[in-house]
Amino acid sequence: MRGARRLGFTIIEVLIVVAILGVLAAMGMPSMRDLVASTKVKTATSDLFSSLVFARSEAIKRNAAVEVVPTVATNWNAGWQVRPAGTTQVLQAQDPITGDVAIGGPSVTLRYRGDGRLTDGGGVALDATFTFIATAYAHIQMRCIFIDPSGRPAVRVDRDRDPSNGCTA
Repeated sequence: MRGARRLGFTIIEVLIVVAILGVLAAMGMPSMRDLVASTKVKTATSDLFSSLVFARSEAIKRNAAVEVVPTVATNWNAGWQVRPAGTTQVLQAQDPITGDVAIGGPSVTLRYRGDGRLTDGGGVALDATFTFIATAYAHIQMRCIFIDPSGRPAVRVDRDRDPSNGCTA
């Protein structure tokens, strides 16, 4: 009589597979961290961009001033609100941006007039720039939102990876 065949894996085979998976996972971790950091920067940029487009659209629709205001003084990382000028009615609110993303932006309230043009709180035409940087990873591309005096925001990516010159290159 022949011996019965055994089904399954030996403990040695399982340990070798686990070791190989561990090595592959360790090699992929830096790439995964970069992906997560890059996604956080893109998400924060997209959130503010959509709020700016919404505020401009509401100002034109209402033919009245609409403001984009940081929730805490000039700290855009703490979130922001879109509201009709001179009121406390919130049309849209953004939660604080958490994680390793630093947002740099103007220290004034952004106000869209009824014609969609951007001004500071005093009515002076304004062009504003926001920067989004992954603070823990200097090699992640910075993103910028430029708002021209007509009020249209545009997103740019820092191609030369040098945050000192903004997203100009």
